[in-house]
Amino acid sequence: MTFSRSERIAIITIVSMIVIALVIKYLLIQIPPKDEFFKHDLDSIIARREAAIDSVRVADSVAKAEARAKRKLSQQVKKSTKNYGKNNTKKFSKKQADSANVENPTIVEPIINLNTADTALLQQLYGIGPSFAGRIVEYREKLGGFVTKEQLLEVYGMDSARYYGFMNRITVDSSYSPKLLRINYDSFKALFRHPYLNYEEVKKIVNYREHKGLITSWRQLSKVVGEGINPKLQYYVDYQ
Repeated sequence: MTFSRSERIAIITIVSMIVIALVIKYLLIQIPPKDEFFKHDLDSIIARREAAIDSVRVADSVAKAEARAKRKLSQQVKKSTKNYGKNNTKKFSKKQADSANVENPTIVEPIINLNTADTALLQQLYGIGPSFAGRIVEYREKLGGFVTKEQLLEVYGMDSARYYGFMNRITVDSSYSPKLLRINYDSFKALFRHPYLNYEEVKKIVNYREHKGLITSWRQLSKVVGEGINPKLQYYVDYQ
């Protein structure tokens, strides 16, 4: 502590320089020489270049092998074609066609009558399983029978894609007579059970026949029920 201020500054400076010199020496020991660094980097570049060259050589070799194989196959085809005449080719083609027809005969699928088919037969149709077949039969019974095959679209869950998938395999006998509603005598419950009549429409029919008399024609029934009447109902009405 007897040093003067200038002497203390000089001592601190010298000590600082010594510390800095030791740190620099330590760092220089940890960092590899520049010549070794550049040597390592150059080796890496050379290795990548050689790998790229090898890849090009392999690709070129594969391409040449494929080209040779294609030329060989083309020559074999031309040689085979020359060995067979035009008549032999025709006979062979006909023989193949006849064989194909025997192995894959045309399957004639039966036409299904919607008013007589049971659930097992209906399941032969495209997209129709046990549940759907049961629904079709149930709707047929409520309806009284199908008048047109398009009525299948009224079955719950039936869509046009499913229907058009089997429409050519179904039919409705033109001579079939559906079960008719006795419009003047059936009970409210019996009329309401029919798919083409709702609660309000049945109510109008029953009120009319109780207060004004019998309904004798489709025109009269249409006036009683109103504009919302289903036109297909006329195929299921008996006025006697």
